[in-house]
Amino acid sequence: MRTFDPKAIPFQETHRLLLGGVAPRPIAFVGSLDKDGRPNLAPFSFFNAFGANPPVVCFSPAFSGKTGAAKDTLLNVLETKECTISIVTYDMVHQTSLASAPFERGIDEFAMAGFTKFPSQKVQAPGVAESPFIMEAQLLKHVDFGGLPGGANMLICEIVLFHIRDDVFDEKNSIDPHRMDQVARMGGAWYTRAAHGLFALSQPSGVVPGFDTLPKEVRESEYLSGHDLARLLSYDFSTIEAEPSVESLENRHRRAKELIENDDLEAAWKILLG
Repeated sequence: MRTFDPKAIPFQETHRLLLGGVAPRPIAFVGSLDKDGRPNLAPFSFFNAFGANPPVVCFSPAFSGKTGAAKDTLLNVLETKECTISIVTYDMVHQTSLASAPFERGIDEFAMAGFTKFPSQKVQAPGVAESPFIMEAQLLKHVDFGGLPGGANMLICEIVLFHIRDDVFDEKNSIDPHRMDQVARMGGAWYTRAAHGLFALSQPSGVVPGFDTLPKEVRESEYLSGHDLARLLSYDFSTIEAEPSVESLENRHRRAKELIENDDLEAAWKILLG
């Protein structure tokens, strides 16, 4: 492991480490107006949701790492106490990147990046009509972390209205991630596309068996990873009838690992208990 002390390295290096390690990050595509009603649109990947009652999100338009200046979005939201947040999908991502360019204050990034303004109902700032998921938000609190170049500005906002396109809902009236097709930010120039990296994982309900319930030979296997063992625990092995085998432990565990990777947990357990 390499160890980095943020107080001993340039903040630009800390920024690079954060972007590369704390990822993928959802993108807040923030629409705002200045006090004169001029629109602004900019993406921020220091963003997430933090509660549902009330619905709260937070994003950070950090001070410029080069000049230390405040971003237009920060200035606008502090002036008007409101904004919109539109979720970025794959079909929007190249235009979104264009909107991140350092246009002069007062320039309409909606127009510059070719986006359509979606009229809000409870706030004045428009959303992005091309997005399937738009939130109208009001500022609850601003937290300034010192005003230094690259310094964070947490804008904590309450969502006062959602606009969600019909076609992203599935038959159970839940949002389908394949239909949403969001993109998320990685480090450097990298993004990731959610719809192409999806997998389902059942969530524990109540008390579940822990690693201590695994047979010692299985728990201490040199060939099964923690990932493999956790998947084994998702299957009730208490009623499994072992298949006696004269194979070596290594061969049995390697075969079991292949079965685990193919989701055949019952067969894997029969081999492991043999």
